[in-house]
Amino acid sequence: MMRAILPIIDRMWNEISAMLAAGRFRSAVAAAEQLQATRRFDPALVTLSRRVGEALHAAGLWRDAEPWLAAALALEPWDTGLAARHEQCRLPAWAAPEWHDPVSGRRLRRHPPREGRAYSYTIDVVGTCNLRCPSCPVGNSPARPRGFMAPALFGQILAKIRAESPDPQPRLTLYNWGEPLLHPELPRLIGMAHDAGFGVQLSTNLNIRHGLAAVIAAAPEELKISLSGFTPESYARSHRRGDLALVLANMREVRRLIDHHGVATNVWIGHHIYRSNRAQIPEVAALARELGFAHHPIDAFFMPLERLGDYLDGDAAADPGGIIPDLPLDPRHRQAALAGQQDPDSDCELRFAQTVINHDGSLALCCSVYDPTNMLGASFLDLDHQEIERRRYAHPFCDQCTQRRMHYAGRALIDVT
Repeated sequence: MMRAILPIIDRMWNEISAMLAAGRFRSAVAAAEQLQATRRFDPALVTLSRRVGEALHAAGLWRDAEPWLAAALALEPWDTGLAARHEQCRLPAWAAPEWHDPVSGRRLRRHPPREGRAYSYTIDVVGTCNLRCPSCPVGNSPARPRGFMAPALFGQILAKIRAESPDPQPRLTLYNWGEPLLHPELPRLIGMAHDAGFGVQLSTNLNIRHGLAAVIAAAPEELKISLSGFTPESYARSHRRGDLALVLANMREVRRLIDHHGVATNVWIGHHIYRSNRAQIPEVAALARELGFAHHPIDAFFMPLERLGDYLDGDAAADPGGIIPDLPLDPRHRQAALAGQQDPDSDCELRFAQTVINHDGSLALCCSVYDPTNMLGASFLDLDHQEIERRRYAHPFCDQCTQRRMHYAGRALIDVT
């Protein structure tokens, strides 16, 4: 009997595999569910859940991958890699599965956060940057108030986070649009965060000449180095006012300092890919291997959301630096592609998984906005977590962002064409 069944299973599994490879995820899941239902106890199907779950996970369909990976893990509970993927696909305990949107009147579904399972507090400890990158709001938007976060204010913020965070171990990032290494007391801030029981993530363009040794000695848990071109010409185009030679020297100094101090800082290069520097990826990857840093090529995109929306609406002045033609994909085409794959009932991750605090303690709507109209009009110290969340969901820009499909939504289980 088994010999008669196996060819049928093989044929159906081959069809499912072909669907997954072609991006026909919805059809593949439907076929897999049918096969599973008709041959539920067939020993030849023990790998079905794992293969479907891993294919969905690799495609970023984490919410849909979770039940398949859970079924596979029940059969192979010793597999640590499988367990890690399943954990990544689960909604964290601090996030409610659904939320009522007061503006649209709809129930929105939450998805497993792609930026990490911890709730994030983004604290822009420096209110400006030393560079003027044309794809970043500091380089393409009107100036806003500058300054450094005072250590006393930082301490009050840490105490409030510890008292009311929905996640007992939230993620603390000491940057948003500013350059944190400009802060003259950054090592002290890192130490204060550690004393309060928090790890620290930093992101830097590494165009600094002083203070690097003290920052590394303070042992931040993570350091992202923002890099673009790998020649002076291509780097200067996308990291304006930057000095590639200084950055490369500082990268080697970071390696030396980590070894000297024996700290466990995880360093990775966020390699912003433009049309003009794509051919340089192997060279940057080779340098990362040499230094023992991770290398993550990331297609460059245009921020903030206000300028992106202006450009999508046809405003030619939205790109004063003329960087859009060098992006890997025109934002209009990128947004159209994303919109076609978004779950229309998905909540925005930037709304439910983070709180963003400016250098003066005021609150931003999310990490991707810049204009004064998209701040929440209050200090983080003056509002509790529930009121901050209420103000975010009531803000009119969120509805505008969602209508344009610019929000950070979960992916839909569809057949990609």
